[in-house]
Amino acid sequence: MNNYKGVLFDLDGTLADNYIAIHKCTCAVFAEYGVPLPSYEKVFKTVGGSILITMKRLLADSEFENLYEKIADDYLKVYPKYVYCGLKAMPYAENLLVALKSQGVKLACFTNKQSEGAEQVLAYLGLDKYLDCTIATTLHSPRKPEKAFTEMALKALALDSCNVIGIGDSPFDYQAAQCCNIDSALVATGGDSKDFLIEKCRNAIGIFDNLKCLAKKVFDLEI
Repeated sequence: MNNYKGVLFDLDGTLADNYIAIHKCTCAVFAEYGVPLPSYEKVFKTVGGSILITMKRLLADSEFENLYEKIADDYLKVYPKYVYCGLKAMPYAENLLVALKSQGVKLACFTNKQSEGAEQVLAYLGLDKYLDCTIATTLHSPRKPEKAFTEMALKALALDSCNVIGIGDSPFDYQAAQCCNIDSALVATGGDSKDFLIEKCRNAIGIFDNLKCLAKKVFDLEI
């Protein structure tokens, strides 16, 4: 167990459940283009790599696949109308943030979500007060798992990679940590199953059912 000085937390699927809003917003934009509406389950399992990747995957092999950037841009424009639909914190998210903050650990939200949306979600859930910073995206900015994006996060925390751990729910989070030699721990609370994460993220220090289990094994914290 490492005495980490900083933690990079993913947002959707790790700290927050914003999937109802994402699905509703996706359906609203698709309807404007005449795209067949995706199921909640399909959207849930597609989220994680940024809105560009999400739209590219959802529109793959359809007559609309070449419009994914335009549709992603329109999604960002209307997302504020839906952002709070069904929004809730993931189980044990606030408990873990409180416990780590009380020990003087630097905490950041490190997300492929766009900056405005991430800030709205964190503020609504009251999680922003525990965070030292939020590292988020614009439509065409660096994003996970690009090394430049992880380097931005380390610079924001003013910490070396050996003192930081990344916590997320997808291979994007794992790869973003790996590219800068950051330890990675994952929770199977997003769109990817525990078995899938174990298979794809072999060098993670652990794959856990939830943040409570992660807190005990990674930080020796009871939350």
